[in-house]
Amino acid sequence: MGLFQLIKRHWTSRSTLPQIADEIADGCVEAVWQRVQYHVGTLAPAEARGYIRARGVAVVQPQLALVSTRHEVLEHLRPQLYALALEALIQRVQTRISASALHRQVRRAA
Repeated sequence: MGLFQLIKRHWTSRSTLPQIADEIADGCVEAVWQRVQYHVGTLAPAEARGYIRARGVAVVQPQLALVSTRHEVLEHLRPQLYALALEALIQRVQTRISASALHRQVRRAA
């Protein structure tokens, strides 16, 4: 592989990390939601983040390996990709928590 190709591959993989992290989070959100949905509604927001993070690790790691191999993410960028994917996953699950809480409030009001 030539020098130009190495530089291009390095630059491309770094610039697309957020998109790849979103792909990983999208692939994991349902499995993590199933694991946490009954517990996070009673937790404070900071506690819920930690709970989601703890339950999400087991789901994100295999998905990260699969997707990073498919996108040929360089090995030294995988920890950064892992952190981005976990954060994106937490945000998606917290959005579901908010929507679920809002739905319960509307149902009670009716």
